[in-house]
Amino acid sequence: MRSLLTALALLAAASLSAQTNVQGGIYSNTTWTLANSPYVMTGSIVVFPGKTLTIQPGVVVKVQNPGPGNMYYLEVRGNLVAQGTKTQPIVFESAVPDTTYTWSGILVKGTQGGSINLNALHLKNAYHALDNDQFDSTHHSWKHMRFEHNYFGLMYPGGMDVDSSLFRHNQYGLFINGYSSADTNYITRCRFVDNTVGANGFYSATEFLGCAFDSNTYGYFSANPFILNYIGFEDCAFNANYRAVESPAGGWIRSCSFTGNGRGINQANSCIIENCTFTGNEWAADVYNDTYFTDNVVENNQNGLTVARTTAWGNLGGTPVVEDNRLCDNSLYNVLNGSDFNLELEKNCFCLSDSAAIEAKIYDGYDDITRGLLNFAVYDSTCTTQMYRVMKVNIMGEGESTAPAIAAYPNPVTDVLVLEGLAPGSLVRVVNALGQSVAVFRAASSTETLPAAEWPRGIYFVRTEASDALRVVKP
Repeated sequence: MRSLLTALALLAAASLSAQTNVQGGIYSNTTWTLANSPYVMTGSIVVFPGKTLTIQPGVVVKVQNPGPGNMYYLEVRGNLVAQGTKTQPIVFESAVPDTTYTWSGILVKGTQGGSINLNALHLKNAYHALDNDQFDSTHHSWKHMRFEHNYFGLMYPGGMDVDSSLFRHNQYGLFINGYSSADTNYITRCRFVDNTVGANGFYSATEFLGCAFDSNTYGYFSANPFILNYIGFEDCAFNANYRAVESPAGGWIRSCSFTGNGRGINQANSCIIENCTFTGNEWAADVYNDTYFTDNVVENNQNGLTVARTTAWGNLGGTPVVEDNRLCDNSLYNVLNGSDFNLELEKNCFCLSDSAAIEAKIYDGYDDITRGLLNFAVYDSTCTTQMYRVMKVNIMGEGESTAPAIAAYPNPVTDVLVLEGLAPGSLVRVVNALGQSVAVFRAASSTETLPAAEWPRGIYFVRTEASDALRVVKP
């Protein structure tokens, strides 16, 4: 009896420690089954053209590390089908727990017809978790993905919708570049946690919807505030990041919360920022040039809002519009002027009834002669009724043009823009914030209509031969 029990115990131990070692070429259709999991990659694997590797839900693949300077990889020249589920994800990870960058990742050879069909895939410990050697024309939809302890988590050259996924402890969690999409990427209900850079993007239109960015060095990062990114954030939460949103340009940020960050939004250029809350940040937001900062609450931060202007774009660098905000109870300053232009702030409430107390928390040319002046107004306790204005400088009267004025409505515009006050026969040009023309025509009458539904979100300027440029917003 004792011998039988010993034999059963040995058999049970062997089954618990069973594993399937894999390496080399896959030359026929192959399935990795849950029954034979975990699979241990003892060498690199290549799925050859016309062949399919199918991985069942729940399978765990552990990748060994051959040593410095040599990482194993899974190369897909044929097809990879790895459809996990929320409760049974497919996991690729290092054979050594919590070790970073020990294998190269999954490389799709699109140039040889390689393709992928993925869902609920957890990719860990890779240098470049998922890549393709050419642009992938398929717009992928991925859900319940996880990218952890990678150098590049998801930097895939193709359009993507990513839903309910986690990016944690990566150098770059999500990296979206000019090869990411010809249309819009949608990142929905995703979490970016403890990454050096949670999400990085430029040149590709991307919308983050209902996402959370927690404890990253940079929540979202763009290296250059003068490259229009067409990046949007809606209903997102940014908490305890060193920089929550760095250098967005040409983007929009709506109904988001910024709490406990080093800086909430840094160097926003030609953006639309509205209906957001900023609380408990060291610095709430910087807004540059043609940024619209409206209907936001900036309260109980160390410093509130910085307004600035740069001439990096020449005469296209306008001034920010700051209206209908609550700029209150920030411990050092509610508003700081970051450059030498003058700005009207009368349509904002500072939650104080004493103009001297409001002035004490405004940093402008009264404090530093290299800065411009900021006009403001005093409101009642409900922030609805303006009591009086404090006008330090006559902004509207300075350099006022005698050129005839044109009007545009609705502004912001959605589908159709109506222009009034045109001189018949005059040349009308509509340009984006980069100076690129989106419409050029000669006015047949004093009123013209323009289709605007296909215009990307951003700031536009209507220019004629006989009038000043008119700024139009497409939200």
